Amino acid sequence: MSDAGRPVRLVGLRWRPFRLPLRHRFEAAHGTLADREGVLLEVRAADGLRGVGEASPMLSLGGGVVADVLALLDDRATAIRRSPDAALAELTAATAPPGAAALACALDTALLDLEGQRRGVSVARLLSERPVQATQVNAVIGSGGVEETLAFAGEAVAAGYAVLKMKVAAGDLGADVARVTAVRRAHPDVRVRLDANGAWTEQQAAEALRALGSLDVELVEQPVRASAARALQRLHRRGLTPLAADEAVSDPEVLDALIEQRAVDFLVLKPMRLGGPRRCLEIARRAAERGIPSFVTTTFDSSIGTAAALQVAAALGAGRPADGLSTADHLADDLVTRSLRPRRGRLRVPARPGIGVELRPAAVDRLATGAWTEVRAG
Repeated sequence: MSDAGRPVRLVGLRWRPFRLPLRHRFEAAHGTLADREGVLLEVRAADGLRGVGEASPMLSLGGGVVADVLALLDDRATAIRRSPDAALAELTAATAPPGAAALACALDTALLDLEGQRRGVSVARLLSERPVQATQVNAVIGSGGVEETLAFAGEAVAAGYAVLKMKVAAGDLGADVARVTAVRRAHPDVRVRLDANGAWTEQQAAEALRALGSLDVELVEQPVRASAARALQRLHRRGLTPLAADEAVSDPEVLDALIEQRAVDFLVLKPMRLGGPRRCLEIARRAAERGIPSFVTTTFDSSIGTAAALQVAAALGAGRPADGLSTADHLADDLVTRSLRPRRGRLRVPARPGIGVELRPAAVDRLATGAWTEVRAG
C-alpha cells in the first residue's frame, strides 16, 4: 500500500451545509427518508490543490445530525487545518462525540482526494496496488406493499441490476415473506439480499430467518440490534442463512468480538459511519485475515460520499458480494457535475484523479442550507 497517509499541510478549509431531495420517500425499519442533509467540506493545500469530502450523519443509524458536524467544525476547524492527521485520529477515537465519524469521513476523503490529484491517480490506486476499475452494485428497494415492491424490482432488473437488496422488518413478517416471495417468482435469476437494520429480537430473527431463508436469499444484513453480538453469533451458528454485520461494525468492541469469533459471514462497511476510506480498509483487511469478506455501502450520500465508498470498494478488489453504491438512483439532485450512476448494475471508477468527481457550483448554491464558512492560515 502507498504512503497515502503522509502529513499534509493545509492553508485553508471551508464548509457548507446542504440538503438533497430524494426522488421518492424511502422506508426502512429505522425510519423514512424524504431528503438527505449533510455538510460539504473542502480543504486547500499549499500547492493550490483542493480536495472535497462529505459529512452526512444519519440520526436513525446513531451517527448524530448535521448540527453536530457544524459544531465540531466551529470548535476544531483551526486545529484541523493545522494538523489534519492528528485531528483525524481524534475524530475516529472510540470516545469521539456524535457527528465525529461523518466529519472524519469527509476529512479523510478530502485528504485522499488531494493526494490522488497530486499524484495523478485514483484514491483506489493510492489504497491498493491492484484496484479494480468497476464493481458490481445492488439496487435498493425500500419497505412497502407487494405491488410497489414489484414495481421497483422490475425497474431495477430492467436497468441491468443482478442483485436486489430489500429492506425488511418495518412491518410484520408475513408481509415481508409475501414481498420476497413475489420478487423471487417474478425474477428468479437475480440474487436477493435482505436488510433488517437491527429491528428484530433474537427470537424474531430466528423465526424470520427460517421463513425467509427458504426463499433463496443471498444474505441478511443486521438481523438484530448492533450491540447484540452474542445473539448474532448464536444466529450465525444455527446456519439458517448467511448473515452480515452492518450497524454493529461501528462499535469497536462488538466489531472485535465478531471478527475474533467469526460470528458473521460478511461485514458491511460504511465510510460515513466508520470514519472514512482508510478506516474501512483497515477493518476489511483485519476481517479478511479471519476469513470474513466485506462489501461497501453508502448511507444515501451525495456523489461525493458515494465516490469515497466506490474508491474503497475498488481497492478491495474482485470476488466479493455486490456493493451498495446505487445511491444516485434515489437522488433528485446532486452536488457534482456528473452523478455516479451505475450502468447495467456496475459502477465504474471515474478516470479523473482523486475521488473522481467535480463540484458543480450552481448545484451547491441551489442545494445549500447555509453560507460557506472558511478558516485560512494566518
